Formats: sequence, C-alpha cells, structure tokens
Amino acid sequence: MNDMTRTGLEAGTTAAKISATGVQVYYGQNHALKDVSVEILDRAVTAFIGPSGCGKSTFLRCLNRMNDTVASARVEGRILLEG
Repeated sequence: MNDMTRTGLEAGTTAAKISATGVQVYYGQNHALKDVSVEILDRAVTAFIGPSGCGKSTFLRCLNRMNDTVASARVEGRILLEG
C-alpha cells in the first residue's frame, strides 16, 4: 500500500476526483458489472487489475461515457466526476 495515499485518507486532506457508487452495467439481458463502488483520489495513481473479462474496460467505459454509444447498454448507479 502507498503510505502517502493512506496518510491523506486518514487526515481527510485528499479529495476524490471520481466517485462511483452502486454502478451496474447491463448489455441487453447480460449483467456485466454488479454493484461497483470506488473512489479515485486526486493526485494518486489508480490501477484496475484483474483477469480478462472481469469488467475493467466496462467500468472505464462508464467513466468516459462510451457505453452511451451502445444501444443495448444500460448503466445504473451514481458516478460523480469532480472538475
């Protein structure tokens, strides 16, 4: 764990730039992402790692709204992007 990030979290000085709560993604009847919640902190490096097919790209497509271009895609939950 990065001690700098942990210290910032404990002190409450590091603000979240992206906050996702209860994100669900459906492609037609296929439930692709189930209840994803994450905060991505300002001035921190964040990586999404995992095996092929676990939903990394699907979640990133929610952040950049690329799922909006897919007719069968439905995104539920809350995503806040701080400017």
